[in-house]
Amino acid sequence: MRALFASAVILSSIAMVPAAFAASQSMTGTVKAYHAGQSLTLANGDIFLLPKSFKDPGIKTGEKVKVAYQKTGKNLQAEMVTIVR
Repeated sequence: MRALFASAVILSSIAMVPAAFAASQSMTGTVKAYHAGQSLTLANGDIFLLPKSFKDPGIKTGEKVKVAYQKTGKNLQAEMVTIVR
């Protein structure tokens, strides 16, 4: 019984590891290019893919923004973009 419980604890711990790596990150930068509904490029060269459900808060080139994102493979997938004032 103890061995079964220990196995269950170990398996549940291992199953939670990918969730820790999927945590959102954030970055602040200046908009170099914005392609409505597709992508956002910051002045440092990072390109963020925008979700289909993205609602433009009024992004303009040269504006400072904060991007919450997740890295999926080589892509940076934006979750939320807010204008920093």
